[in-house]
Amino acid sequence: MAGLGKKILSAFVEVNPPDAQPAASDKNKKGEGVSAGPQTDPSGPSGGFPPSGAQQSPPIPDSRMLEYFDKLFSDANIPGPDYFEFSKMVTALKAVPDEFTRYSAAFAGLQAQGLTKEKLLSTAEEYLKVLDTDAAHFHSTVEAALQEKVQDKKAEAEQKATRIQTLSKEINDLQSQIAALQAEIRDSEEKITGRSGDYTAESAARKQQIAADIERIKQYIKTK
Repeated sequence: MAGLGKKILSAFVEVNPPDAQPAASDKNKKGEGVSAGPQTDPSGPSGGFPPSGAQQSPPIPDSRMLEYFDKLFSDANIPGPDYFEFSKMVTALKAVPDEFTRYSAAFAGLQAQGLTKEKLLSTAEEYLKVLDTDAAHFHSTVEAALQEKVQDKKAEAEQKATRIQTLSKEINDLQSQIAALQAEIRDSEEKITGRSGDYTAESAARKQQIAADIERIKQYIKTK
């Protein structure tokens, strides 16, 4: 589990020691090496789950978060027509202004392929579980990363501060090292906690979106 969590976190921030050179194959892991592209329209990221029925425009999420969660859902896609395909079809119909018509048309198109309302709702619940499992792995790794890149360096800075008091000839050199460590601490802490906040916000938005879709499916889609 720790390895999976570290892989998740590495999609957003560096979790290897600064002097470690990642292997070429590592660059191809999920999410790594993705450059920050243009921000995606918050009304519906391409290939992902559309924010349905939102009363106000949410803040534009980090493009790496969008790509990460889109790939997470794609990798977890259940065989056959399910909520994943349904959500993409609803997105494709976003030009249709009436929400009832969009949901009904999307369901009708997939019903012919064997999709039922029961399967649609149950698979939506499965994608919620995917988010919960992924979040558990992510947050457990944040603590370990903070320990590795923040707490350990804070302890090292304190040791060097103590050495300054007893080794006056090394004062200038050690003070420079402490300043560099403190700068690295701030940078690492800001990156890790910042990405954690982005992750939590996007995860919550996806869960809220699915919950809203579930309510609309129950309301709009009628089966015999």
